[in-house]
Amino acid sequence: MKRMPILVVLALCSFALHHAKVSAKEPPQASAGITSKQLTLDLGKGVAMNLVLIPAGKFSMGSPEGEEDRQPNEGPQHEVTISKPFYVGVYEVTQEQYGAVTGANPSNFKGAQNPVEQVSCDEAVEFCKKLSAKTGKAVRLPTEAEWEYACRAGTQTRFGVCDKDAALDECAWSAANSERKTHPVGQKKPNAWGLYDMHGNVHEWCNDWYAETYANAGALDPQGPASGTFRVLRGGCWDFNPQSCRSAFRHIFWTSGYRNGTFGFRVAVESK
Repeated sequence: MKRMPILVVLALCSFALHHAKVSAKEPPQASAGITSKQLTLDLGKGVAMNLVLIPAGKFSMGSPEGEEDRQPNEGPQHEVTISKPFYVGVYEVTQEQYGAVTGANPSNFKGAQNPVEQVSCDEAVEFCKKLSAKTGKAVRLPTEAEWEYACRAGTQTRFGVCDKDAALDECAWSAANSERKTHPVGQKKPNAWGLYDMHGNVHEWCNDWYAETYANAGALDPQGPASGTFRVLRGGCWDFNPQSCRSAFRHIFWTSGYRNGTFGFRVAVESK
């Protein structure tokens, strides 16, 4: 049997002790990744939100034509520049965090540290506005380009943490292992930038309107179309197969006001 590296064993032990001792209102701690600068937002009611600074850089957005399970709307693959660092949530927004800001919890699968779901894109945007007013920070949904850049964390493989469906069990909750429900955030392996659940658990709303291809996409900090019919979600979810958890996979819905038990989000914050 292959021995587990000592650092992984220590990390797992630390994780188990942490969750055995902390109160329900203390969020899981962020993993140490390539980026070390973090931001903590006080949401009130003893609830906090951790974000990590994502560095500026370039990456290939979309999937190559030969990628297994590739969809037509994932191309053409093209180089994108993210010109400014930005913060992004270490975890998907939890039910506890959503309730601290809005006073509501619409989720089907109740659990303080489970990701909030049954949230429309409009409601996710409204959450960001309220959190901006509460904290004095520019809180928003990530753009589709920012989301994929943060998900990949320097990789070009099908998944940002691994490249085989069989290994995805270590880093994602999908239809293959979820038992048809969401799970507390931070239970799976993070990517190289310390972000959890970028694959699976719940779909994550992005700020963009949907474009059918990247044929007319910008190369510098793309924002997506100025208007449209569909909104974009990324990351796959507990109810979708592992292939739909790929870094390049794009899920869409035709109204920004629609709720679903697979729809959640994480936030981004402007870096000064």
